[in-house]
Amino acid sequence: MPNARWRRTGLLLFLVYFTAFAERANVSVAAPSVSEQLHLTGAATGVILSAFFWGYVVTQVPGGWLASKASPSRIIAGSLLVWGVTAFAQAWSGSVTPLIVSRVFMGLAEGVVWPAFAVLFVRWYPVNERARAAGLSLLALPASSLVMAPSAGWLIQTWSWQTMFIVQGVPAFVLAAAVLLFLRDSPEQDRRLSPAERTFIVENRAAPDPAARRQSVLRPLTSPVVWACSLVYFLWLTGFYSFGLWLPTVLKQLSSRGMEAVGWLSVIPFAAAAAAMLLNSRAADRSSRPKAHFVVPALFVGAAALLAQHVLPAALPLQLVCLLITAVGVYAPFGPWWAWALQFVPAEQAGPVTGLVNLFGSLGGLIGPIVVGAASDGGSARGGLYILGFFLLAGALAALAVERFAARPAPATTPAPVIATAPLKEG
Repeated sequence: MPNARWRRTGLLLFLVYFTAFAERANVSVAAPSVSEQLHLTGAATGVILSAFFWGYVVTQVPGGWLASKASPSRIIAGSLLVWGVTAFAQAWSGSVTPLIVSRVFMGLAEGVVWPAFAVLFVRWYPVNERARAAGLSLLALPASSLVMAPSAGWLIQTWSWQTMFIVQGVPAFVLAAAVLLFLRDSPEQDRRLSPAERTFIVENRAAPDPAARRQSVLRPLTSPVVWACSLVYFLWLTGFYSFGLWLPTVLKQLSSRGMEAVGWLSVIPFAAAAAAMLLNSRAADRSSRPKAHFVVPALFVGAAALLAQHVLPAALPLQLVCLLITAVGVYAPFGPWWAWALQFVPAEQAGPVTGLVNLFGSLGGLIGPIVVGAASDGGSARGGLYILGFFLLAGALAALAVERFAARPAPATTPAPVIATAPLKEG
C-alpha cells in the first residue's frame, strides 16, 4: 500500500471528521448546564439539541454537487472555519435564539463535508482501498465518543460550558489551515507524491466520464440502486443513533455504581467498535469477495446480539458482552458500506449521490431517537426491541439490494493515461 497518501490524506480526513463529530455532539454534554444557566424548558433544550440537523440535511445533496464541480479541499477548509466561528458563537450566546442559530449554521457547514470526502475517496483511492479510506474517516464516530464526552465534561466541571465550546472550537481553525496546506483535490496536484505512487493511483481508479459530468444534480434521483442505498442507510442509522442514546440508560439500570461508572462502561463498546471498523475495512479491501459481504452479516450479528441482550438474564457482565457485540456489528460495516455504494456511480456523481444517501441517514438521526424514546416509556427493553427491528430491516433490505444490484455496478472505464498537461501545483 502506498504510504504517503495514507499518512497525509487519510489521517487529515480522520482529524477533520473527528472534530466535526466532537463539535456536533458536545452540546449534549453541555445541555444540563446550559439549561440551568439560561433557565430553559425541556422543549427549548430539545430544540437546541436538534437544531444542528435542521441545517445538516439541507446542504447534503447541493454540497455533494458543489464538491464534484469545485474544489473539495477548499470546501472542507471553509466548513472548518464556519465550525470554529459557530463554536465560539455558542459560547457567547446568552439566550435560546442565538444558540439555535449557531447550531443551524454549524449543521449547514458540516452537511457538505462527507459528500466532499466521497469525491476525494474516488479521486485518491482505487476500489480495493476505499473501504479502508472510508473506515478510517468514520473511525471518528467511536473515537469522538471515547474522547469528546470525558474532555467536554471535565472542561465544564473545571471552568464552564462556555469555555468548553471555545476550547473544542479551536481545533477547527488549526485544521482549516492544515487542509489548505496539505490536502489536494487529486493526486495530479500533489507534488509530495512520488511519480510511482501518482501513476499507481491514476491507473487504478475509474477514468473521468464526460457524460456523467454534464448530468444534472437531480440525476441520482432516477437510480434505483441509489434509492435502495438511501433506504438501507435510513433504517441503519435510525437504529444506530438510537442505540447510542439508549446504551447509557440500559447501563445505568444494570449498574449500581452511579453515573461515573456508566460513563466508563459506555467506553467499552465504543472501543471495541473502533477496532472492528478498522479490521473489517482492512479485511474487505484485502478480500476478493464483494464489499457487501462485509456489511450484511455484520448488521445481522448486531441485531442477534441485541436480541440476546433482551432474552438473557440481567447480569451486568453478560449484558455488557451482548451490547459490545451489538456495537461491533453496527459500526464495523461503515467502511465497506461506502466502498460498496460508491461502486455503482460514476466518479463525477459521487458527491451528490453520497449527499443523498447521507441525507436519509441524517433523517434517521432525527426520527430514531424520537421513536425509540417514546417506545422506552414502556420500559427500556421495549426501546431495545425497536432498535433491533431497525437493524433487522436494514440488513434484510441490504441483502435484497446485494441480490438485485450485485451484478450491475457502474460501467467500468478505461484508466486514464498519466500525461502531464499542465504544471503540477506547488504545495
